[in-house]
Amino acid sequence: MPLKIENIKLAGTKFDGRAKLSPEQRQAIQILSREGYSQRRLAAMFNVSKRLIQSILSPPVRKHSKQYPTEYWTELKRKYRKKKIDLYKNGKIKFNNKLKNK
Repeated sequence: MPLKIENIKLAGTKFDGRAKLSPEQRQAIQILSREGYSQRRLAAMFNVSKRLIQSILSPPVRKHSKQYPTEYWTELKRKYRKKKIDLYKNGKIKFNNKLKNK
């Protein structure tokens, strides 16, 4: 039986550690850069690092992805669940009962 904490979604909240900028903000950075704004100024405007601005304007070429063993992914899941449990216990996120009934 899955854990109750699995039904709590972090995606799209301030606790979601994945994307710092939305696709619209990324597009705005590209437009403002073409208009002559400096990377340092854009970083200050969007409250991100200059390195993130650089990677948006000229994306790095990615290598072929490495295959990780199952233990690696298991440990990542445990850390993610622990993070959600800690946020839940501290009252920063709440359990949504609507998801339970689906």
